[in-house]
Amino acid sequence: MPLPPRLLLITDSLARPDLETVVTRALTGAPFDLLLRDKTAPDALVTTLARRLKPLLHAAGGRLLIHDRVDVALTVQADGLHLPEAARSTEEVRKLVGPRPILGRSCHDPENARKHLLQGGDYVTLSPVFITESHPESLPLGLERFSAMRAAIPGPVLALGGIHDGNIRDVLTTGATGVALIRGIFQANDPAEAAYRLYLHIQNG
Repeated sequence: MPLPPRLLLITDSLARPDLETVVTRALTGAPFDLLLRDKTAPDALVTTLARRLKPLLHAAGGRLLIHDRVDVALTVQADGLHLPEAARSTEEVRKLVGPRPILGRSCHDPENARKHLLQGGDYVTLSPVFITESHPESLPLGLERFSAMRAAIPGPVLALGGIHDGNIRDVLTTGATGVALIRGIFQANDPAEAAYRLYLHIQNG
């Protein structure tokens, strides 16, 4: 069974359009896994970018995950695939991709998280922990509620939503397996330093 991510950087072209440059810079600070997510770009563009990013990640000790696009993940032999909450069933996707790739899913409640893990998933993200620019309309769970929901999920859970160096220590006290984030690295003044500090918290947490 593949190990779940502990530090997962999610791409967002709106947060940082020069993502390849920033990812390269951030990897000099610490290894992390990268979830390549772009909901509007054509498959060919995502495939090209994935093929450029994958060796960079591997050289630094990280892994490449693809958001939602099963065909792209199979084409580039990605290390993993991350499913939206409303995507096809985990059981169906696991049959398509086989046992090797990491398989995650975005979840907002313990019931869907448990279902994903029972059907062969490897981890879930649970969100949003804090207010986030990506989904400002979503009510944050807060640490106490996140902790209670996490306790009801029998498997790896990554905290997602508004996480950065200033609050990651508190997040890790909830029992989270790790964290997923966008702006905590992409909008940092020094992406390498941000990655390094986040990585240290996770290693010591």
